[in-house]
Parts: sequence; C-alpha cells; structure tokens
Amino acid sequence: MKRNSKLLRTLSVLAVIALVCLGLALHTGTGTPSAWGIYDIAAICPLGAAEAALASKTVVPPMLIALAIGIALVVLFGRAFCAWGCPIPLLRRIFGLKEPKRKRRASDALDVPAAQRGGAADSRNWVLGGALLSTAVFGFPVFCLVCPIGLTFATVLVVWRLFAAGDMTWSVVLIPLLLVVELVFLRKWCTRFCPMAGLMNLVSRFSKTWRPVIDESKCLETVNGAACSKCAIACEADINLRHPDFGERTLADCTRCRACVDACPAKAVSMPFLVKKGAGPQASTVVLADIDEKTAE
Repeated sequence: MKRNSKLLRTLSVLAVIALVCLGLALHTGTGTPSAWGIYDIAAICPLGAAEAALASKTVVPPMLIALAIGIALVVLFGRAFCAWGCPIPLLRRIFGLKEPKRKRRASDALDVPAAQRGGAADSRNWVLGGALLSTAVFGFPVFCLVCPIGLTFATVLVVWRLFAAGDMTWSVVLIPLLLVVELVFLRKWCTRFCPMAGLMNLVSRFSKTWRPVIDESKCLETVNGAACSKCAIACEADINLRHPDFGERTLADCTRCRACVDACPAKAVSMPFLVKKGAGPQASTVVLADIDEKTAE
C-alpha cells in the first residue's frame, strides 16, 4: 500500500480532466474551464462564483445551490480538492517543479500560536481579498484570467477546439504560455498565493473528518525516543503533524493527500473517518535533532 496514494491522486485528477473533455465531446454542459454539473446546477469554482456575483451584482438560485454543495463538501472532506482534484500539483510533479519548502530545524518553534496562523497572517487571504476587490472595482472577474487552475482547464478547452474545430487563435499560444510561466516562477503558489486555498480554509477549519492522527503506541518518537519527522518532511502543506508548533500551517490546511500516512516508517499515522476524543498528535518531550539538508530532501 505504501506510496499508492500518489498514484490514486494522479488518477483522480486525470478523471476530473477527463470529465471536462467528456463534457466538451458530448456537449453535456460539463466542459467549461471552471464548471461541470447536471443541468442548470453546476459545481462551479466557489471563488469564480463569488467573483461572478460581484461582477454582475446578481445572484441566481443555481449558483447558491452549487455554493452550498461546495461548502458541504469542504466541511466533509476539508481541502481534499487540492490533492485529489486540482491539476496544479500533478503538473508540478510531471515537470519536476516541486514547491520549495523552507528547511526548518526542530528547535525553530514558531512564535505565532497555531490558533493564530491564519486570518491576516495568511498571505492567501490578502490575495483572496484583492481578487474580490478587483472584481467589484472593474466589474469583471480579473483573477480568473490568471488563475492557474482555470488556465489548466482553459488550455484543455483551446486545444480541444483547435483539433475539433480548427479554431486557431492567439489563445492557443497565450493561455498555455501563461500557465507555464506561473508554474515555473510562482513555485509557492499553493502555500503562499492561492486564494482558493484561502477561501476553503475559512470552511475547512470546521472539518473534523479524515484528519491524520498519530498512534502513540507505534510512533518512533514516543516508543524509542528517536527523532523522525518523516511525516513533517512528506507533508506538502507544511504541516508538522508530530510537533504542530514547528509547522508553518495547521490541520485546517490538510489536503487529505495521505503523504504522511505513506511516509511513516512505523505505520503510526492513519486517517480515520473521525478521530476519537483524546487521540491525535501530542507535544512530545523528546528533544529532536536538527534535520540536515540531506534528510530533508
């Protein structure tokens, strides 16, 4: 089972892209860059929906239904879309453009308490506010023009039209080029700039399902007193499951990617549907050794 989660995540994202392509081929209404659904109820991008409402100053019932469904899914699954549906992490893995992670020593505890790592302290919330403000000012969803998620599906759309209808326009070159530029130069997009992540975080803090938990009877640090930090190194969201005070982010940022589960050498990390009361990562009394660069890699 080890490392199967990465394969499953890849297949899941490919399935989402295939759904868009299927909608384009069969004209089901599921093949737009940011929406798919059934009849008039589209599972639209929640940020795109908010921008559209601000730009048009109109809110229609299908949009409200779609947003309600989106909120319910985030409450149930947290930010699982980021790991299992968003194409950006997959594109980074394909082209070897991993997001750089800050090398933090175990002794470098953060000054900001975990409960306060959000709000004004999260740069993604500032980008989110800027995206909504610019839409209100210009009457147009400005951010949608540069959103890498939208650009990915827009690339699928323009390529599809190129081969299906011979629709050769400048967008066939400009949209993929802009996507490549963002992937290469905005390497910290997901953890520093993505307003979608900021928007989902407002809801995901209330999600209590499928959160990673450590079995203290198996963890190498509690059983053997040995420094490990494999789960922290594997986490793409900069969460330190074993020592939350040393992580850049809290469990509200957890994408349910299961990388920590796969990385644990003692199989001490699991993701139950609901965490039993009193279970979960506890502050360890073990003094961790500094993680050298070779280990962090």
